[in-house]
Amino acid sequence: MRLLYLYSEEWTGRRAREVHTLSTCVALAESGVDVTLVTAGGEAEIRQHLIDIADAAEVPGLHIVALSRTLGPIRSTSIFSRNFSYWLQTRPPFDLGYVIHLKAGPILAQAGIPYAYEAHEIFAQTPENSVRQRKLHILEKQVLTTASVHIATSAPLAVALLTWFSLSNDFHIVPNAGMPPLNNTISSPDGPFVYCGSIAEWKGLDVAIQAAAEARVPLRVIGGTDKEWKAIGEQIDTSSVEWLPRVPLNELPEVLKGCRAGLIPTNLDTPSGEFSCPMKLFDYARCGLPVLTTALPSLQSLDVGPWCTQVPSPTRASWTDAFKHFAYDIEQADAARAWSGTHTWANRAELLKRTFGL
Repeated sequence: MRLLYLYSEEWTGRRAREVHTLSTCVALAESGVDVTLVTAGGEAEIRQHLIDIADAAEVPGLHIVALSRTLGPIRSTSIFSRNFSYWLQTRPPFDLGYVIHLKAGPILAQAGIPYAYEAHEIFAQTPENSVRQRKLHILEKQVLTTASVHIATSAPLAVALLTWFSLSNDFHIVPNAGMPPLNNTISSPDGPFVYCGSIAEWKGLDVAIQAAAEARVPLRVIGGTDKEWKAIGEQIDTSSVEWLPRVPLNELPEVLKGCRAGLIPTNLDTPSGEFSCPMKLFDYARCGLPVLTTALPSLQSLDVGPWCTQVPSPTRASWTDAFKHFAYDIEQADAARAWSGTHTWANRAELLKRTFGL
């Protein structure tokens, strides 16, 4: 099978969706699918990112193409679409396209390439501006209507999309995934709780910081830049928090070693947070860290066990209570690591291949 994964943004090597995209492409290529990843620039960044994810700058079966979306000072999807059209004329036919970006859908449809659309959220719910919301609603419905294959990262998200857009299409549920489990559990009953990932506002980190201080438990935060961390410190008291800047994926086990439990305090009252299927869940579990997480709808599709404590609401009071009542259990830590072994990118690739009819 020749699969064309169209990612209509420049590559930065820092976004969670880039980890998701590249990990998916690598896993599919390693499972025997011929994958071409086309981006709107950043080939050098992708090669570097590959080393982090696959421990190699080249992966057999994975081809990387970077096409510009700039012309002088102008940057637009139209420029990228034109360059993509020229490039496509020189390539053998592709069997299927794959997109997670809305703007990539019409590009493939115009090229006559059937495509699979993978939904991570309802994009039309995100903007506060009503005009932009209407435009996104139209685009999102267009992409969902013209896609040949529909994928959602959780069953609740699929139901919401079917309802929101009055669709009759079926969705295949393919959750996010992670790297294989470590050989040994590296958590500790006496270590700090830890949050690792983006420190954007909707992630709920401020609630976790305040709750940890109120419960008087140690907290380590790994993510963001010095500037971003200082901005949080100007809003709330972070003096009791151990902070480390973002680290590459392959260095995560080292900074998670000795921690007590991983935190996912996502604010599900936000459009981006409601249906998120956080990859940090898999990062924690593979290291043998129990998890405390907001009770996200996506967890219903993941069959998590008692090692994953679901905090009933994204409030300071609920999180404070969760910290105070958490009891580390080595058996549950090992259970988390075992669970992660069935939720790897390789497993996900096999599920995707069945979804594609391979």
